[in-house]
Amino acid sequence: MTEFDTITCLTDLGTSDESVGLLHSILRDLAPTSRVVDLCHDIHPGDVRAGSLMLARSVPYLASGLVLASVGSVLDRPAIAVEVGDGQAVLVGPDNGLLGAAVAVVGGADRAVQLTNTEFHFVSPGVQHPARDVIAPVSGHLASGQSIEQLGAEIDPSLLLPSLVPMSRLEEDGSISAEVIGKNRRGAVQLNLDRDTLSSLGDVLILEFGEEKRVVHLQHPTEVSPGQLALVDDEYGLLSVATGRDEGLVPTGLDIGAEVTIREAT
Repeated sequence: MTEFDTITCLTDLGTSDESVGLLHSILRDLAPTSRVVDLCHDIHPGDVRAGSLMLARSVPYLASGLVLASVGSVLDRPAIAVEVGDGQAVLVGPDNGLLGAAVAVVGGADRAVQLTNTEFHFVSPGVQHPARDVIAPVSGHLASGQSIEQLGAEIDPSLLLPSLVPMSRLEEDGSISAEVIGKNRRGAVQLNLDRDTLSSLGDVLILEFGEEKRVVHLQHPTEVSPGQLALVDDEYGLLSVATGRDEGLVPTGLDIGAEVTIREAT
């Protein structure tokens, strides 16, 4: 029987009503010795891709234990629990692509179960609330030592809905097609590619987005001059478009989801 002393939560519930407080109370009641860590509750409602990206970026740094993840207000498929790292951690959440990238980052799933055993769910007085009625109580039971096989039917992890995280790609003309996948508080935008992907293109590049074409240098953040647009390494091992040293602000048109083409400057 494995108990978990840390439960990390990521949801789209926001903090303007009682929802997050209810999660804490449920977990406190069912797993009183476990500490709850709030990773984020401000994912835009229903934005599974944003939640998946945040979880994938964060999971290498999370304490071993349970991850309670809930994005979306309806369970189109049974929620799931995915065991990883030879039992060091379990991710609990909807089977809507939210968990896939994080599971891949930590080396893949050891096993997965659908949360079909209603003995571990709460009965809702109205429409089922996935986080409150299924994901939180199951997480609490798991943290207190409930075995994962008792939660429902075991399934092949390959049958889980795949992640919605986009991949960059090499085009026939040698350019790289990428996508903006994040934006930090300073305004720098993260792309879904790393330095190795651009190794054949050199350090001086043409960045195309919308109607814009900009010549940029591939640099370390400390090398960028004030006001200069550059492609820089970020803290997650990916590349970001930023202006100046810690300025961050970038031109309009580089919103999350925007397509970016990168070519060698000739």
